[in-house]
Amino acid sequence: MTFASIFQDLILLFTFLMAGFVIRELVKPLQRFYIPASIVGGILALVLGPQVLGWVTIPKSFSSMAGVMITLVLTASVIGVNVDKNKLSTYLIHLCITVSLYGMQMFVGLGLGSVMEKTGMWPQLPFGWGSEAVFSYWGGHGTAAGAGAAWEHYQILGNTDIGMVMSTLGVIACFVFGMLIINIGVRKGWATQAVSDYKADPSFFGGLLPENKRAPIGVERVPSTGIDNFSFQLAIVLFCMFLGNKGMGYLKSVIPQLKPLPGLMNGILAGMLVWSIIKRTPLKSYVDRRTINTISGLGLEITIVSAVSTINLKLVTVLIVPILVMSAVIILLTALQCQYLSKKFHRSNWFEKYIGLFGAATGSVPTGLALIRCVDPDTRTDAADTLAIGNSIWAPVYGSMPALLPMICMTMGVFYGAGLGFLLMAVPIVVLFVFFRQ
Repeated sequence: MTFASIFQDLILLFTFLMAGFVIRELVKPLQRFYIPASIVGGILALVLGPQVLGWVTIPKSFSSMAGVMITLVLTASVIGVNVDKNKLSTYLIHLCITVSLYGMQMFVGLGLGSVMEKTGMWPQLPFGWGSEAVFSYWGGHGTAAGAGAAWEHYQILGNTDIGMVMSTLGVIACFVFGMLIINIGVRKGWATQAVSDYKADPSFFGGLLPENKRAPIGVERVPSTGIDNFSFQLAIVLFCMFLGNKGMGYLKSVIPQLKPLPGLMNGILAGMLVWSIIKRTPLKSYVDRRTINTISGLGLEITIVSAVSTINLKLVTVLIVPILVMSAVIILLTALQCQYLSKKFHRSNWFEKYIGLFGAATGSVPTGLALIRCVDPDTRTDAADTLAIGNSIWAPVYGSMPALLPMICMTMGVFYGAGLGFLLMAVPIVVLFVFFRQ
């Protein structure tokens, strides 16, 4: 396989992405449910591909792109993240609630998934499929694809397909139930700001952004006479991946116990190490978080289109009942736990923080921010900032989990994975009651 062939495959992939964007612009319900162009493009490729109509040949490289590109996304997630120490108490409360929700999804997902496996009603259920509950709803399609790639490292197939379907259900539920919660909250007076007329703002869902809402995707940190800024920031991310691959390769040769650790972890660990060093030096000014976010977004688009376009439809059709049951249970518990903890422990703007966290825990941080925008259109509360920073603090851990949890389940058993989820759920709640109870 040559670079020319890979480049041709990327041309086809981005053609589907562009087609997904056009379809999303024309079919307004897709915008109202906040379905991104990458999912629409991936579904279009799936339908036109050999599994349905057979009009388009889907390149073999599509099936492996998600596992490769998600390493880029995860590495970028830990570089250039800073914390405002003046709001540390608020961040810590939000972090505890976030970790508890994450642990609940892991605990219930693995536990319920294991029970369904043992009933024998669905023998096609792959081992550890319940882990996709937390990865699909906390991080969305990209994280689900990353976890699926980690499972494939252990020759467990099918979890990526399940994760793609559950992630799509999560995004739909995020906005269907999210808007229902918003309407209830506004009527009850929980929202401190008037709900925005988001339906009257076309740019909220799609189309061309008005000039007053256009933000730069990056800021130049180096003169273009020497190197293009985007290329420079990409070089930082790829250097961390290179360092992680080489460093972890050496460590695995010295410490054989590390060999089961998937390669997804390499870039994350190196990124954390590099950033922790350079942020204490003048070199930190060379890192532009906006551009790195853009790089991460590019990798995520490729990840989602390739993963959705190669979903095993036969497997998903057979397993649709357990997928729907798991989704319903996780979404309901997430809404209830998130509301209780947010209302009890957040000292201000609890509803805005609740709706944002619900969106993040059923879709992704961008969907959470979109829901916050509905109740806080002018960013008068600290809800958006709290969600972004709280998620950034937690990012190194949950970014590593798609690689760590499959390894734990394969080497120690699902019981230990579920046990880890229970600890992540329970310990933060204890911390909240001991240190932050009003």
